[in-house]
Amino acid sequence: MKYITYTLTALIFAVSIGAFAAPQQAQAACNYNGYYNSRGQCVYSYTSNTYRQRTMDRQITMLEDRAEYIESLLQRIYALLDELREERDSDDPWDPPYDGRSDVDVVTRSATNIEEDEATLRGEVDFNNEDEATVYFEYGKSSSNLKYDTTHLVLDEDDDDEDYQQIITDLDEDTKYYFRAVAEDENGDEDYGKILSFRTDENGSSSNNDDYPEVDVDSATNITDDSAKLRGEVDMNDFKNGLVFFVYGEDEDQVDDIADDYDTYSEVDEDGDDLQKIRIDYDLDTDATFYANVSGLNDDTDIYFNLCVEFEDEDDDDRIVCGDTEDFTTDD
Repeated sequence: MKYITYTLTALIFAVSIGAFAAPQQAQAACNYNGYYNSRGQCVYSYTSNTYRQRTMDRQITMLEDRAEYIESLLQRIYALLDELREERDSDDPWDPPYDGRSDVDVVTRSATNIEEDEATLRGEVDFNNEDEATVYFEYGKSSSNLKYDTTHLVLDEDDDDEDYQQIITDLDEDTKYYFRAVAEDENGDEDYGKILSFRTDENGSSSNNDDYPEVDVDSATNITDDSAKLRGEVDMNDFKNGLVFFVYGEDEDQVDDIADDYDTYSEVDEDGDDLQKIRIDYDLDTDATFYANVSGLNDDTDIYFNLCVEFEDEDDDDRIVCGDTEDFTTDD
């Protein structure tokens, strides 16, 4: 944990340094094209339109290189955040780390019967050794401000999992809402489920969850001897809350079998150069284009990669859908 934290801090520092590196590059450009006078002003050897155009071209190139560098650092920061999330054993990196004091456990299930002004929220509570539990839902238009509560229900069941649901009304149409299930044990200690989301329909149109998400993988670009840019698109179709991620490595079979071997992103086992993963989005509801800059690749090597999305199917089971595996060869 300390190693990851130190690495994350160093990367953030590198991003901040990189963002302000342009003045040093400008100084180098001055030294190359002219000289500094006694007042510290840059005096160029000539001032033609050709020179100004070349200077502008160099500045644009330097800015593009700097943006690419910062982008690669940010991707590594996202990957480290994933590692921190997995070490903390939380489903969502932005959910607070509750300490599990409650004697009951609760799970949030996806919303159903979504209309333009109402939806059905669902949860599942495990009583463990408790005789009863008080359950309800928190919801709102922001994941950081679940300001509404549903009616608090008291369930009485002995050592059984219990499904429960509640209908919320008076919602705004075509609006994204966030929600989670909450359960309180007999001592008043609460357990919180994962925060999920849904979007109300527009003008009374209803959705039916028939079409699975579709994934298209594009060819890699910006290929060097040790890095490349992976690209692809995901369309969630009739499903919500997609967790989008790339997998890549030197073992074609491992990359190609992700959807067959695993049901969730967290289960995917990285295997050194043969298989790596990097999460891009954890709450996709529509369609979007994604890319990731990956580095540390071996030169003159065939690299295989794919884009995948984790979601809950119509039976509330975790499922992964991936595109067609693509490949490229790093430069020698």
